[in-house]
Amino acid sequence: MRNSRILSMIFFLLAVIGIILLATVIYFSGTTQGNEVQGRRLHMRHSSLLSLVECDGYTVVDVANPWGTGNLQRYLLVPKESALPSSLPAGVVIRTPVERGLFFSGVHVALFEELGAHECIKAVCDARYIYSASTLSAIEKGEVVDCGSSLDVDLERVAEVSPEAVFVLPFENGGYGKIERVAAPMIECADYMENSPLGCAEWVRFYARLVGKAEQGDSLFNAVCSEYEALRHVAAMVPVRPRVMCELKGSSAWYVPAGGSTMGRMYSDAGADYIFSYIQGTGSVPLSFEVVLDKAADADLWLMKYNSPVDRTYSSMLADFGGYSHFRPFKERNIYVCNTYCKRIFEDGSFHPEKVLKELVALFHPQLFTDYRLKYYEKMH
Repeated sequence: MRNSRILSMIFFLLAVIGIILLATVIYFSGTTQGNEVQGRRLHMRHSSLLSLVECDGYTVVDVANPWGTGNLQRYLLVPKESALPSSLPAGVVIRTPVERGLFFSGVHVALFEELGAHECIKAVCDARYIYSASTLSAIEKGEVVDCGSSLDVDLERVAEVSPEAVFVLPFENGGYGKIERVAAPMIECADYMENSPLGCAEWVRFYARLVGKAEQGDSLFNAVCSEYEALRHVAAMVPVRPRVMCELKGSSAWYVPAGGSTMGRMYSDAGADYIFSYIQGTGSVPLSFEVVLDKAADADLWLMKYNSPVDRTYSSMLADFGGYSHFRPFKERNIYVCNTYCKRIFEDGSFHPEKVLKELVALFHPQLFTDYRLKYYEKMH
């Protein structure tokens, strides 16, 4: 009797172990099949989110989830001139070159224009945030369709275009609303979530491959890298680094770029002692006014961006919030502003960070570029 119980327990344990082993094998084999592809993996110099693998007849593009683990999305780029390979892995198939795109961001409109892919821009949302003269002219002529607000897309106008790809901006735990009803691949443009300026810029290599301009995209990125690194080297040699604070208080908090964010890194690369560089993370961080005042009251420079048809002044700042007067840059009139209503700092900065970096180096260390005239920032009056 006792022996039979022992044997039963042994069989039970063996069965449990067998189930666990089988589940483990299934899990890892599934992981391998889903994530590993055979092909030539392109070396990504700075991007922490992109992976590009050139396979036989198609290219696999993996976009890592910036807010968690695993992939945000996998894209399979297959040339239109070729038949679909029979052994494609799981992923969103995009036939290239994309000839009819719907764009939710003026930043990406500007990039595709630079790549010489004007013909791909067939529709846009939030046209008021587009500063490209050629695209605005095309909208007026009806050559590019204005599909309204990205928060309330006009699906009838989208249907007129029948886009082959929709370029959207992803957010953590966010959906895309009505545009999800459209039967077109959505390109989730998470470039802005990269943790370095050059990481963001490297996305040009992905976008260029969508329109059949891989060589041009790689060449453009290499040129951006060379210029950025040269400027960073020059700024690193300067012995005195100004203490820099940035942005403005909102209704409930003062949002500043974290030390590991694209903007936080750029301030440091430009030769500044960025006051909030100690804050970990890659995005913007909400701080109380009291914390900002404690850390930045004696800053040397104050940089801020805003979007308004009316210029910001010291008087208007005081009218908004009297607490601004406690900061040294306010008292000494050493505030520089960038009005994104008329300045293209976002369009240029995302994929040409070397342009913004040069501006910041010239602003922080004017002795290095005596002939440089500020393009994005100006001293506030």
